[in-house]
Order: sequence, then C-alpha cells, then structure tokens
Amino acid sequence: MIIMAQMMMKKPPSGLEDGIEKISATQELGLEHALLDRIMLAMNHTIRMAGKGSKSSLEPCVRGCELIKQVVDKHHMVMEEEEIYPRFENTKLADLARVLKDQHTEMRKMVARMENLASKGSDVDELRNTFMDFHDMVMAHAAWEETCLFPCMEGTWSQSDLDNLKETQEKHEKKLLGEDATMKIYGMVSELESSAGISGLKDFTRRAK
Repeated sequence: MIIMAQMMMKKPPSGLEDGIEKISATQELGLEHALLDRIMLAMNHTIRMAGKGSKSSLEPCVRGCELIKQVVDKHHMVMEEEEIYPRFENTKLADLARVLKDQHTEMRKMVARMENLASKGSDVDELRNTFMDFHDMVMAHAAWEETCLFPCMEGTWSQSDLDNLKETQEKHEKKLLGEDATMKIYGMVSELESSAGISGLKDFTRRAK
C-alpha cells in the first residue's frame, strides 16, 4: 500500500500543479493556511499518542515546528507583514491588521517554545497546552483573514495590485525554496504526516455514535 507521502512526492495528483499556478493571490494565502492545518494535525496526532503513554516519539513535533519556521514564518507571514497589512494602516481594518501582526509575533514565540519542549520530551502536558493555545490562535487568525481581510482585498485592490502580489508571492517562494517550491512544500508536509503515522485523509474519518 503506497502511503500518501510517497504518492505526493513521486506523482502529484493530475492538475494540482497547474491549478495552483492559476489561483489568485488570496486563494494562495488560503491554501497556505490549509497546509498549516495539515502540519498542526500531524503535530496534534503526535502529542495525543505521546499523551496516551505510547512509545511514539515527539520528533514529528520538532519537524513540524521546523517546517512552520521554514515556510509559514519566512514566507507566508513575511508576505502578509510586508505586502498586505501595511495597506490597511489607514483603513477601517487598521485595528484588525495590527492584531493579526501581533499574533504573528506570539506565534513565533510559541513555535520556539514547542520546538524546545518537543526536543526535550520531558513535559508533554506543557507541550500540549502550548500547542492548543497556538492551534486556537492560528484557527482564529486564519478565519478572520479569510472571512474579512482577504475579501476586502479582492473588493478594494485593483486587479493589477492583486496580480503584482501573486507575482511577488511566487518570486519569494522560489527564492526561499527554489524551483517547484509549492510542490516541495506539499512533499515536506506529506513527509511530516508520514513520520507522525498518518497515512492519509481516511485516518481522520470519525463515525457517528
């Protein structure tokens, strides 16, 4: 049985790469949120298994934190902080943009804390609590961006501005990870899932009782 990580690394689903090239700048930001969700799911799965007294290693949590720093922090957050939030400084969404930027600062601190805790493996309870605080803030953060900030961008920015943002995103991503950057990110996320013992979406299917 070929696991999801192998499938992603060797042969991405037909149309995925071409489709990603065609999505808008705000859709790409939403896609990056979803990739972060998958990272958090892998980290949460690892912490839950460790919390049940299994022999599961916390190494996937360390790798998850490294991936967040490498991709989410250095790319996604930087794009928002440099290209998006400043555009809202003198608008009705100025307060929202300030809160979002402040949350980025706290996220970075939490990721550093989780990486340290997971590396030591000595306090799973504190790791779990820190992760849940991080998870809840990220979910709220992304929800506000996707239901308020991003639609306002689509409604008030010119098409030229949106196209320029998309081009800037692609250039920044390539500078960070080289050619085929997005597919590399998919591969890294899939490898993380595999290391956490996740074989695919079916692992998260729950049955009503």
